[in-house]
Amino acid sequence: MAHTIELRKVSKYYASEDSVSMGFNRVDLELDIGEFVAITGESGSGKSTLLNVISGLDTYEEGEMFVCGEDTSAYGTEDYERYRKTYIGNIFQDFNLINSYTVYQNIELVMLLSGKKASECRDRVHELIDLVGLSKYRRTKVSRLSGGQKQRVAIARALAKDAPIIVADEPTGNLDSASAEIVMETLSRVSHDKLVVVVTHNYEQAEPYVTRKLTMHDGRIIEDKKISRNRAGEVIDPDDPYGLGESLDNAAAPVEFEVETQEGTGTTGGRVGRAARNAEKEAGKSSKSSGTKKNKVPKPGRMRKSSEIRLGVRNTFNLPAKFILLFIVYFFVSTAVLGQYATTKNSMHQEELLGTNPYFTNSSSDRVVVKKADETAFTDADFTAIENTPNIKNIVRNDLAIDTGVSFAIQDFYVDGSVYPTSMIDESMLTYGHMPENDYEIVVNTNSSSDAFFSISNLGESLIGTEVELQDMGQMQVYDFDQPITIAGIIIDSELSEDEDYSLYGYSTVYVSDKVSNELMIAMMATSSKSVLNFGGTKVANDYDRGVYESTKVPEGKAYIFEDQAYYYKDAKAEGKDIGISVNNRFFESSVDLKVDKVLTAKNIKSLLGIKPENYDMYYSCVFINDKDFDKLFDKGYFQISAFMENETQSADTLTALNDAGYTTLAMKDSLSDMTGGYSFVLQMLTYGRLLLEFVILFYIAYAVIRLIMRSRNSYYSTLRILGATKSNTDSILRVELLLMMLLAYGTDIAFVVLVKRGYIKIDAVNKLLYYLTPIDYGILGLLLLLMSLLIAARYSRKIFTKSAMKAFREEA
Repeated sequence: MAHTIELRKVSKYYASEDSVSMGFNRVDLELDIGEFVAITGESGSGKSTLLNVISGLDTYEEGEMFVCGEDTSAYGTEDYERYRKTYIGNIFQDFNLINSYTVYQNIELVMLLSGKKASECRDRVHELIDLVGLSKYRRTKVSRLSGGQKQRVAIARALAKDAPIIVADEPTGNLDSASAEIVMETLSRVSHDKLVVVVTHNYEQAEPYVTRKLTMHDGRIIEDKKISRNRAGEVIDPDDPYGLGESLDNAAAPVEFEVETQEGTGTTGGRVGRAARNAEKEAGKSSKSSGTKKNKVPKPGRMRKSSEIRLGVRNTFNLPAKFILLFIVYFFVSTAVLGQYATTKNSMHQEELLGTNPYFTNSSSDRVVVKKADETAFTDADFTAIENTPNIKNIVRNDLAIDTGVSFAIQDFYVDGSVYPTSMIDESMLTYGHMPENDYEIVVNTNSSSDAFFSISNLGESLIGTEVELQDMGQMQVYDFDQPITIAGIIIDSELSEDEDYSLYGYSTVYVSDKVSNELMIAMMATSSKSVLNFGGTKVANDYDRGVYESTKVPEGKAYIFEDQAYYYKDAKAEGKDIGISVNNRFFESSVDLKVDKVLTAKNIKSLLGIKPENYDMYYSCVFINDKDFDKLFDKGYFQISAFMENETQSADTLTALNDAGYTTLAMKDSLSDMTGGYSFVLQMLTYGRLLLEFVILFYIAYAVIRLIMRSRNSYYSTLRILGATKSNTDSILRVELLLMMLLAYGTDIAFVVLVKRGYIKIDAVNKLLYYLTPIDYGILGLLLLLMSLLIAARYSRKIFTKSAMKAFREEA
């Protein structure tokens, strides 16, 4: 029958850079189940080192050590982890408990490490708590217990493993005499069916209980004294070798354990009570007939994933100071990664938008030009449908006015700008004045890029109420309205975010009513149309110049022509004669028949139309008609409009929705010419390279800070290793803790983003930064942070396991 522990000429040395010191030298020793062994000796004699080798916390340099008949000389790290988990229950002078855990959680921990479910641990943990007399403290954190109470928790924890060997290093060193007596008495009780090995400098405390005393000096065992006791703990008289002074029923029965080793199942044993053994021999009884007890040492299972998650979650929250610090670091990391990624996306997107469109002045990335598939005019139902399309923020019916624009003079300067409906602004945006109160009031928005910015800024509020004449951007045509156009409001250096600011660089923006916008559309349609003038059968085509103008001074049904055009009629007599006007453009064809009423000359043009004589040559090839007749020719509705998106990065879905609804679309950002000279791919790679470099730098900064914070957990992970946790166990627990911290920090960031996006928190700079991020981007960010947490956990775990369990424990203890 193999001994539980057997050492043959075992030595332990410690090497430093320039010296080698001896722990103990060539020790021979046999220890068995049922023994309560006390190792004593002066400081430095090697007793604690011997205990550490026996318990698998330290390795040895020479000799052989057998555990239940299994040779340990070839053990590696994983073998020692298995050995400690299977055979060893540790009790330490400094307790080495998890101070942030309760009494219950400390005892439960070793059972979880052994593969039990949390539900399977409950009854046994309560039983052990009762055994060590701490029933009132089961939910108390051990940091609040006295030294004696902590040591009893350590004993209960050691017993919870149901391991055959209990090792205790100075278990009473920090206790008062009363507490020390309780600890020794408890260890004595459990030694009846276990091997208990205690290192103590105060042998008197252990003397009433031990069955064997080992004394060490200078790394050697100089005394090995066995003390026979009965189950009552009484020393058996050497002069009564058969134990006749005690009842045989009171003598201790032999105890054997079956243990599972790498070679299979073996038996280890020992008998408590020399009298019982001698009596059996005298009676000729076999150990089988004497009622030998066999207890099988259960091979611990692998720790369950659910238990690793349980401990990881517990560790996340059980130290408030550590939790707050880690959360701050992870929130910083999460926010920094989010900011870096958003900045990179913005940069990439702006590079993609570098370019121009020769046909559209305003090539804003959020603009979509929309036509009906059948090229008919839009109806009110169409406008409603487009406005209600997801991601559509505003529509501009007069699409021509965006690119053509208007101009007007104020004192000695001109204001030039695109035209948009007043529905796009509100009172809060105004610097001066008020929102338009009638159809002929306008709002002017100028920013620092505008040529008119300084002039408008200097005049300020004095411009409110100023009458202006709107004309085309080339200042060739003055638009004729029923009432004068008046400035109602001024917006100076608008703080509108980029996605809401429709002004172009160098230009202002003019906001007008739907009525004025419609009249401008009619006039602009006339400018873009070809016309054919039929002077009494003679047709004259105007393919390049505008052929028809409106004026309220011309009677309805009549037309004013120029004197050169009168020669198309017989004897140049044009008054009262017929004139036909036909127009066509890409959207429609139209015609009207009128009578010539007046012939215009340089002398009468001012009196008849109010046009200066010096401008006579600008119009000599055209005709003037009444505004109602003009509308009959050109007011055929809107055939092309512009829609502006909330988020142009979602343009694909928006265009699909519009196309499915029967509209033809053109996204401005998809129509831009490449201005990068074909190097866009290189620019993208450089941008992504910069992001990667920033991510790596942030990783090392985060790792350094997190490692400093997590150093407070080094003792925790060292304790786990001593209790038999594998590297895989500690890796998983650490990963759960750090991943949960990352999720909490990232979740906080996402919640903040949602609040900003929905307008509950108004920070324009943040909103602008996040503008180009999509749900997929947030998913990518989450994966990046997940990867970072896994790398930090793996790197930190490697640092923990670069040292032996005992070395790591010593450093932390």
